[in-house]
Amino acid sequence: MNKLKNIGISALAGSLISLSAAEAGGVSVTGSWELSYTNLNHEKVTGNKLGMKKNISFGSSGDISDGGAVTWASTVAMSDSAGLSSASMNINMGGIATLAYDSGTGGYGANAVDNVVPTAWEEIDYGLSTGIADLGMVSSTKGVVNLTIKAPGSGTGVSISYVSRISGGHIADGGTSGEVSRGRGWDAVVDLVNYSSPHFGMRLGFAAEIEKKEQTCRDLMQNTSEGHQTSCGVSRYNPYGGSAFTTLALGPIHLGVQATFKDPAESSSDGIANKRNIVAGVAFVAGDALSVSYGKAFEKYRYNDDGRGESARTEDEYSRIEYRGWSAALNMGPVALKATRNAVDGMGENGTSGPKKHSEINLSIAF
Repeated sequence: MNKLKNIGISALAGSLISLSAAEAGGVSVTGSWELSYTNLNHEKVTGNKLGMKKNISFGSSGDISDGGAVTWASTVAMSDSAGLSSASMNINMGGIATLAYDSGTGGYGANAVDNVVPTAWEEIDYGLSTGIADLGMVSSTKGVVNLTIKAPGSGTGVSISYVSRISGGHIADGGTSGEVSRGRGWDAVVDLVNYSSPHFGMRLGFAAEIEKKEQTCRDLMQNTSEGHQTSCGVSRYNPYGGSAFTTLALGPIHLGVQATFKDPAESSSDGIANKRNIVAGVAFVAGDALSVSYGKAFEKYRYNDDGRGESARTEDEYSRIEYRGWSAALNMGPVALKATRNAVDGMGENGTSGPKKHSEINLSIAF
């Protein structure tokens, strides 16, 4: 996702500086992150074996005017029970290679390029329950290990992600996920070109992902007489997807297009065989203050067969969806005013009632 906005987020730093100056004392922030790999005996269901511990400690001290001193300290243990949203740990090896453990940020692998089409604020399916199919089932999962290698200059590089169980939750250090219904997964991103400068930029690349299921219909060898797999209660085969994308920036004009294919491998006769879409957009950026964008997407669902009953919203095995939307953002230092208006026309939430729309105005203040 490529958000063309520049909103300063310095709440913590700003607060700490103000406190230190006003009270004539010193404030310190320290933290510790621990990464663990835990193995259990073979009778136990282990699942994901990687876990993480996250602590942040705040402290302050100062001199009392007539002698003596005062100190204060507090530690925030960011355990999963405390509602941890995301955490990550990475090792940068000379600016060329990065090894990372990601627990929910989604900033690595194919999830980081799920939609690179430029927008001033939100993507064109924002606010709609029918969303554009994209990649990210692997690298959006908590507990992903990612290795990224990039060449200097043009930004040519490759990124590979692995997770032992898709859709698992946060895992504390010394812990395991236990039973998780999804399988293990891999994804990869290849950037042929990824160059950016103040007045010109270009990116051209590909991404792919696959989930390795514990058991599939193909494994069970359950086929009908016509050669189609039956509804066996598990995936027909291992789900996978791929995407190709390119963006171009020429001064204030930013262009982008992305094509994605995704096969969820659903086994039922009315299940989805595959999804394919093309997303395109253009944005105009005036310095750091104003940006406006418009985008469209065309998506097609193919079902396993065309005999899905009278409740089906189409007359054949295909369903077609169209998205369109615009966004705008006005940045004034710590204050930003943003707006978006999106619409979808097709199956899903609005299959029989015409276009469905979402409009929103947002005022944000960072301090």
